[in-house]
Amino acid sequence: MAKLLALAVKDLRVLMASKGNLFWVFGFPLLFALLFGAVYAGAGKGPSGMKLAVVDEDKSEFSQLYVTHLESEEALKVTRLDREQALTQVRKGQIAAAVVIRPGFGDGFSGFSDANNPKLQIASDPGQKMQGAYLEGLLAKAQFEVMAKRFRDRKWMRGQMDTWRGQIKRAGGLPGADANVYLRFFDSLDNFLTDVNDRTYKGGLGNGILNVAKLDVQREYDGPRTPFQITFPQAILWAILGCVATFAISIVRERTTGTFQRLRVGPISQVDILAGKGLACFLTCAMVIVLLVMVGKLVFKVPIGSPAMFLLGAVCTCLCFVGLMMLVSTLGKTEQSVVGAGWAVLMVLAMFGGAMMPLAFMPPWMRDISHVSPIK
Repeated sequence: MAKLLALAVKDLRVLMASKGNLFWVFGFPLLFALLFGAVYAGAGKGPSGMKLAVVDEDKSEFSQLYVTHLESEEALKVTRLDREQALTQVRKGQIAAAVVIRPGFGDGFSGFSDANNPKLQIASDPGQKMQGAYLEGLLAKAQFEVMAKRFRDRKWMRGQMDTWRGQIKRAGGLPGADANVYLRFFDSLDNFLTDVNDRTYKGGLGNGILNVAKLDVQREYDGPRTPFQITFPQAILWAILGCVATFAISIVRERTTGTFQRLRVGPISQVDILAGKGLACFLTCAMVIVLLVMVGKLVFKVPIGSPAMFLLGAVCTCLCFVGLMMLVSTLGKTEQSVVGAGWAVLMVLAMFGGAMMPLAFMPPWMRDISHVSPIK
């Protein structure tokens, strides 16, 4: 055992003496975890908000309330611009769409407006039909909610009666009988607003336009709570792959430079030499696992499910890749051939095993192939 420890310490000191080896075994995996953790964090938050420019040409109280309501919508990032600036940014792809609020938008119901002169115009990429339909839904929702708030203002409602009566009388396309129906309706509504008391109005019509009760439902989610739960295991794999390549190359180098022959002069067998090399690789893999797990746990709050299962998994992983290191060292007779063949094999295994693309993001056929990779 003393021989194995002495040989392992020798290999560890050789490893520590090379700054390049230290970077690929310790530095690169940590950078990988931080970089891709930041990338996945941005992607994992969902849509960041559709960029929308709003052009308010109406300048009415209602249009101002409407724009303010759009600005409060989490799904939108609203910027107020003039018409030319908004359309230019849409053409250049700097924003998703532009909404132009035409004069007259705040004058009564849009249903009584001239159909050939809509008061709300949308400029968007015609190729993004789904996004455009989603935006139209948000605009309609905002218009309804703002109108519902105005309905609670009885004084405003009474002021709108004359406006709506005038729109009905000017609407040449309505038959006389239909126009009379609308006029009688507005007369009745005006009488109601005159006679009803504030308490009844606010408790009935004012709040009954859209009476929806919200139920709080906590979504059940078993996936990662932080993107670093994906990237730190990936970083550990890259660190272990660095250990595999480094020690496999060192075996070839010591064989080609005569170090093995000099060690054999003493009372050291070939089995002792390879076992010492394997022990050094095992200890290095264990060190990088401990180091990266501590950084992930203390700095990025990466949880560890079962410590006992984690320890068992770490030991099995280290043993597995020690054996893989020995296999890689036999892929060539020179350092160059082992470097080329070794990294070619390791990269393919990493590609299908989840070290490059997380298994959760792979298509089903690729996940089936990943069973052949020990990295999985």
